[in-house]
Amino acid sequence: MLDTVSQRQLWMIFFVLGGLVAWVMVQVELPMLLGWNPAWELRTSDYRLLLHVHATAGSVALFAAPLQLLTYRRARRLHRPIGYAYLLAICIGAPTAIWIALDHLPGSERWMTCAQAVCWLYATLVAVAAVIQRKIDLHRTWIMRSYALTYTFVVSRLAMDVLHYHPSPVVGGNSGFILMSSLAALVLADLASMKKPGWSLA
Repeated sequence: MLDTVSQRQLWMIFFVLGGLVAWVMVQVELPMLLGWNPAWELRTSDYRLLLHVHATAGSVALFAAPLQLLTYRRARRLHRPIGYAYLLAICIGAPTAIWIALDHLPGSERWMTCAQAVCWLYATLVAVAAVIQRKIDLHRTWIMRSYALTYTFVVSRLAMDVLHYHPSPVVGGNSGFILMSSLAALVLADLASMKKPGWSLA
């Protein structure tokens, strides 16, 4: 068993993830939601409202995930309501991702996005089922997987829409990138879940 996550490690994780989320929100999400990006407006004109619902739900999940870790030890009364908000966000974000993918994404990217959304929802629901049954270790494993899949959104937006990285068809293009980022996220989540419970920033 690995050692408990230290305060320094937690602050580093939150600093890096927070910086990436802020960067993507400023560069991509806010301009899209507020209609400041004409290219996005044209590209998403057929499903703009659905995309806004999906993006809003995804943003709630992004901010709720680290708050869940912060409240695990020090603010238990907040941990459950934030968890409900996270669950609701996933239950909206995943189906809308599937809807958008089926109707508006090309070829293999469509099916890879659907698979990622199904895994995202599945990981979250298994985590919820585990905590209802008071299987805390199992809950912790699956909720870390859910959090990790939530943050693949940040990685993909950062790579493709901020840094304008376009994966080569040799590695599967966008579909290959979705697959590799999801697998990497799940591996990192499992490594993180091997840490002993007891996270705290205090």
